[in-house]
Amino acid sequence: MEVRSQSQKGALTIGMWHSDVCPVIGLQGELQAATVNDFCDQMGRVLADRPDVVVVDLSRLAFCDFDGVAALVGAYRRARQLGAELVLAGAQGRCAQTLHRTGLDHIFRPLPVQAEAALTAA
Repeated sequence: MEVRSQSQKGALTIGMWHSDVCPVIGLQGELQAATVNDFCDQMGRVLADRPDVVVVDLSRLAFCDFDGVAALVGAYRRARQLGAELVLAGAQGRCAQTLHRTGLDHIFRPLPVQAEAALTAA
């Protein structure tokens, strides 16, 4: 079942849907100081339902600064506290470089390529 919702503020668009397995938060635009609160609010709503896994789709994220990285780390920690796993999918370009420079690409479990393809088709 797919349920999509979308909100936009500043340079970040946040989409939320449920894949066959777990909730997915899709980010498009820029995850930065001016937009991290919106992401954190959406993550809080998703985690309130106590899922086992949450996927954050970064395939359309153009930019992620260190405030955005801090928000992802905070979401990761909060998910772990609640017994959930946070998975990042589809990081590309500057976003992937930022995750690599900060070492987060080694902390977050990678999503298998087949699962990433299913996310973008949703």
